[in-house]
Amino acid sequence: MISQKNSVAALDAEVASRKSKISGISEDQQRVRENMKALKGSVEEKALVARYVRELNEQEDHVQSLHREVADLQQKREAAQKTLNDMIEGLQLEATL
Repeated sequence: MISQKNSVAALDAEVASRKSKISGISEDQQRVRENMKALKGSVEEKALVARYVRELNEQEDHVQSLHREVADLQQKREAAQKTLNDMIEGLQLEATL
């Protein structure tokens, strides 16, 4: 049971890590968007805007990937939690008998 509980905790940590990465990317995207608003439209600034757009696209791809990973990890966590709950329930039944 301890091993199963550790598995659930490890999955919780993985989910939290992915969500933290998503949050960090969101903050960076906000910074990039603010920088884009400040640009006026010169040739150099247009090149910078193009760079920012590429960066935002790459980040969005990464965010989508992280969301898929979070969903997968949450499903694994739910399955691991169910297994743990079944183990606990089985232990309680044995103790009652």
